[in-house]
Amino acid sequence: MKIGIGIDTGGTCTDAVVYQFEKKEILAYAKTLTTKEDLSIGIGKALDKLPKELVDQAEVIALSTTLATNACVENKGGRAKLVLFGIEPSTIAQVGEEYGLPLDETLCYIDSKTKPTGKIVKKPDWDEFEEKLHQRFDECDAVGLVEMFAKKSGAQLEKKARDLLRGELSIPIICGHELFTENNIVKRGASALLNARLIPVIQEFLSAVKKALKEREIKVPFVIVRSDGSLMTEKFTATRPVETLLCGPVASVMGAVELTDEKNCMIVDIGGTTTDIAFVKDGNPQCVTSGVRIGKWSTFVKGLFVDTFGLGGDSGIRVEEDRGVVVEEEKVMPLCIAGQKYPKLITYLKRENEKASKVNNFQKDIYLAVKDICYHNAYTDYEKTIGAALHDHPMSLEKLSEAIGEFVIPAHIERLVREGIIIRCGVTPTDVMHMKGDFEHYSKEASILGLSIMSRYLNVTPEELGDMIYDAVKKKLYFNIVRILIEDSYPEIRKTGIGRQLTILIEDSYERAKTGEPNIFFDMKIKTPAVLIGVGAPTHIFLEDVGKLLGTEVRSYEYSKVANALGAVVGNVSASVTMEVTYNQEQNVYTIFGAGVRENVEQLEEAKEMANKLASQKAMEEAINRGSDENAAVSLDVKEDIVETDFGAVYMGYKVVATATGNLKLDGKD
Repeated sequence: MKIGIGIDTGGTCTDAVVYQFEKKEILAYAKTLTTKEDLSIGIGKALDKLPKELVDQAEVIALSTTLATNACVENKGGRAKLVLFGIEPSTIAQVGEEYGLPLDETLCYIDSKTKPTGKIVKKPDWDEFEEKLHQRFDECDAVGLVEMFAKKSGAQLEKKARDLLRGELSIPIICGHELFTENNIVKRGASALLNARLIPVIQEFLSAVKKALKEREIKVPFVIVRSDGSLMTEKFTATRPVETLLCGPVASVMGAVELTDEKNCMIVDIGGTTTDIAFVKDGNPQCVTSGVRIGKWSTFVKGLFVDTFGLGGDSGIRVEEDRGVVVEEEKVMPLCIAGQKYPKLITYLKRENEKASKVNNFQKDIYLAVKDICYHNAYTDYEKTIGAALHDHPMSLEKLSEAIGEFVIPAHIERLVREGIIIRCGVTPTDVMHMKGDFEHYSKEASILGLSIMSRYLNVTPEELGDMIYDAVKKKLYFNIVRILIEDSYPEIRKTGIGRQLTILIEDSYERAKTGEPNIFFDMKIKTPAVLIGVGAPTHIFLEDVGKLLGTEVRSYEYSKVANALGAVVGNVSASVTMEVTYNQEQNVYTIFGAGVRENVEQLEEAKEMANKLASQKAMEEAINRGSDENAAVSLDVKEDIVETDFGAVYMGYKVVATATGNLKLDGKD
């Protein structure tokens, strides 16, 4: 029998399943903590919990991960730069932030000019580019390149810059045309920059997978889930991590679809860091039409529709005098986990609790270093001192200042937090679960101490604060489910956002649905007929109550908690390539372009035939690069645009999309 292993490395937990392909049956599953300091440990522990005799029979391992998704939501990642050819800084200043582009030295503008036809009329000063190469890029983890009208020009400037950079630097250099062919250079640039930022994140993940497999002498190929639910090889993933955006949530969607018979439903996956929501309509997961948008980033990544927002078991909790309980977007390490691993933290929390003070400022925030940067040249001596002090020693900023002899404020550690070197430890919904007994796997004492200290500031008991935190989580979940339903029903609202007025209505509808008290003159109840399919460990605690408020049914299944790992292993390999033909009036020829290719021919039929052939060939090559066997099937979707005018027919163009779909190549195994 053919057996595969699915693994999902999330921000909090790592899950694994053994799957029998012919019978479509889960034979075993495992769940363990994700180990941020060394991801291979968590992956290895998940594998070790599976029956060895089944692991030995596996022919392939498929993985999904929320690491790239979480990095976007939390605005973390490696050090990267984006080189832009032929676009003015003033243009980026006007619209760049809409797509996620920063307005700083991350962007490197190179003066050049290309016509819409693809003809380059002003070449870059390549001597200056080479002269400043090391000054600009020596401290980068990766570099992205984009040029104006790259599709029409055959990406000549991107290719030359790539060759120059690769000749001098030993870091990944990725051309925008290799990722996406769409015309919007700003959105393409944002996609390329994000890809470059995510390369160190995904490389750490891939290295951890290799290490875990090598230690267990597991010698089978492994593949990664893409944003559309298909699969790609480890080698391909290493330079295209942007295509793993939302692959963790997408795997959950694919797994949930495998588990449920519901043809129309919303899949709600509550994880440790984020909550991910997707639609299934007529039995099919819905796809995005204009590219994945996540956090501040708007990209050309094609994939399933998944709306991701910061809400999970490890969401940071703050209390404020005017706002009460605030559920943050940021993931923190729950006190129960930190206290279990570092008992001295419990001693510190006891002392703070005994003080019975109502101090609530950032100097009391506790931090822990999860990566060693002592020998990393990219960090300052001051940052290395902070990292060394916090390594295996969680402490507050107040205590950190005493330990290193210098006053430390949040701004001093911002980069270390952003790059995942240190993490805040604090009260989370997971701590409330421990206090209430809904989930008890770590230090309940640490959770209760943290809640006791925090509750004092609001003059409530720890139990009352726990109820307030649960309610805040349910309110945020309710609000986002309703927001997504509204945006799905009214696409215009999706474009502009729901705005302050609708926000007030949704928040008010939650309070009234919860209490059952209508407004005297105006009563609005929001309901949905769609069944909510719960995925993720904390789902049963929060989603059932939200479902009741929305007047709908909530369902979960035996394997819902490992739906993400299941979804990883049930995919196939797919690749699409677009080629276009336009009439070039200047030269009186037909130009075929796309996928970094630009060819001219004199006859239209010859041009169309060549476009079909090139698209099919490139799609097959791409599918094989992603891990397909050589029996992939290629389908063509053709569109020809001819407009009738008063002066006769005008040829507007020809477009062919070739899609190659195949099964995973399993190293020659039958």
